[in-house]
Amino acid sequence: MNYFEVKERLDNLEEFRQLYGEYSQFTNREKNVAAQMTRQKLEPLVALAVDSLRRVGLGGMITHDAPVRGGRRVRINLIKAIFRDDLIRQFSLDDNTPLELLDKGVIKYRSLLWREKVQLFNPLFWFFHFIGFLALLPFHILKKAGYDTENVQKLGVVRLFVLLFQLAVFYLLLELSGTIALIRFDILGL
Repeated sequence: MNYFEVKERLDNLEEFRQLYGEYSQFTNREKNVAAQMTRQKLEPLVALAVDSLRRVGLGGMITHDAPVRGGRRVRINLIKAIFRDDLIRQFSLDDNTPLELLDKGVIKYRSLLWREKVQLFNPLFWFFHFIGFLALLPFHILKKAGYDTENVQKLGVVRLFVLLFQLAVFYLLLELSGTIALIRFDILGL
């Protein structure tokens, strides 16, 4: 994920968390007009919130045994279950559990945003990405020509080639700029 995607996901999670906080305060959600209006604002944000939490390892799935003995186990996504009052009553789900999950997600995305912001202004990061793009250029050309290169790009040998290519180009540029000679001169005193 890049900086802008992380920022969008963080904004979505914060807005979803704030709206859900308001929604969870209502006691009679089904007949309350204000609760229904808040619910209408929440519904379009659910899919991105679930995907955002899943991307940082917070899937929010819980497993409950079926109410009937010998029945199958039920897996419930805490965020999707917000609007299912029948599930909330049947499995006695707590309103604060999704809030805690959303808080953890916001914290993780804030740390990701800080890290992505640092990378956004780091020229070496962009330089390595550019060299990586050059290493993968033949695959991009083959993909445009109609070949399926996704499986090949996932191979460890190809990833190792890209890494070695990046390091070789970086070393070559350091050598051509005279940086390595300067380092040798300082260390060895030549």
